[in-house]
Amino acid sequence: MKILFITIITFSILYSQTPPKYLKAPKPVDYVSAEKFSGLWYEIARTYNSFEKDCVAATVEYILTEDMNFQIKNRCFDTVIGGDLIEFNGTAKPLNQNTMAQIQMTYFWIFTKNYRVVYLNEDYSSAVVVDNNMNNLWIMSRTPFMKKERLDYIVSFLSKYMDTKRLIYTPQDSQGRYK
Repeated sequence: MKILFITIITFSILYSQTPPKYLKAPKPVDYVSAEKFSGLWYEIARTYNSFEKDCVAATVEYILTEDMNFQIKNRCFDTVIGGDLIEFNGTAKPLNQNTMAQIQMTYFWIFTKNYRVVYLNEDYSSAVVVDNNMNNLWIMSRTPFMKKERLDYIVSFLSKYMDTKRLIYTPQDSQGRYK
């Protein structure tokens, strides 16, 4: 019994000191202007989630309301570009009053989750939004396509925090259609 106890303690100590393969989710950026973040974003890549299982040409539109909250409109085509349009809407509000760096999103009045912006270009042309444990992640751009250098930079940044092989690259319409 003593040997079993010592073995368990030894493995516990060794395991607890083993460095994790990936760091915890990155901290949110310092500041996100609600006005500048508003508008249409194209999904460049994401992690798997069941609600976008068959989505292509996915977009999200953040519409700023007078009370500094967002109405959110998610759109994508079902399976093929130009196919049936899938839409689901929600709301978002800041977790800190003066910045949208951390937001709480609600869909269907009951599904609420916190997200954070962990990457944002100075010109608000690309961003990365994640949940706290990096299970849900979106790489977004203001245009349907992102320059390879920018995408490579973002993926390299994310590789410290996750297995980037989990990323699903979203086919986009060259015309940027979503309606």
